Amino acid sequence: MAANKTDPRVVKTRNSLRKALVYLMRREKLEDISVQKITETANITRGTFYLHYRDKRDFIKSAIQEIIDDFFNQVMIDSDLSKERTVQVFSLRKAFQYIENDADIFDVLLNNEKNNFFYEQLYNRLANEMTYFNEQVNKNQQLEVPLNLQISFIGSAFLGLVSRWLEDGMIYTPRYMTQSVAKMLDQCSNSNITLVDFFYSEKEVTLEEI
Repeated sequence: MAANKTDPRVVKTRNSLRKALVYLMRREKLEDISVQKITETANITRGTFYLHYRDKRDFIKSAIQEIIDDFFNQVMIDSDLSKERTVQVFSLRKAFQYIENDADIFDVLLNNEKNNFFYEQLYNRLANEMTYFNEQVNKNQQLEVPLNLQISFIGSAFLGLVSRWLEDGMIYTPRYMTQSVAKMLDQCSNSNITLVDFFYSEKEVTLEEI
């Protein structure tokens, strides 16, 4: 039976299941988390679970994808970098704010040695977005630094920074993180790392004003 994803009851059930998954992932490996544990933690019946998902694998895949999709829906914004078309870029400010608001979820998903599935999925989505950005902005340009190396360098650095920020208890505000990352990326912009323009920050706000 297909569930209507826009039904408030469906949304509530799926949110409860995602919270239960995150709670369990803090304590166990994915392979050790059963449907029974998930439903008991979410306080729903197994019958309700199977109205929404075929099995545990389907649930975990869908839950992780929904988290990633919602994140990128919130942080990707239109820019005028291309004269021919509107190009979407990654808002650092929105990203750090979003992660701060859902810190419990991102901390578990990024900083749990037992489970690296989320990191891989998030990195792959970020890499895909950067690849598409490059196709739109640098379509006919010869890159001095190969695209795959740029993606590996910037993507890994950004996610590693987010992971450490969470692990350290977010001692810096999202605004401070935004401007600090922007300053570091500005250094790369002078080194033929063309993908730095994918990350957008409100440069009129300075570190001294934060």
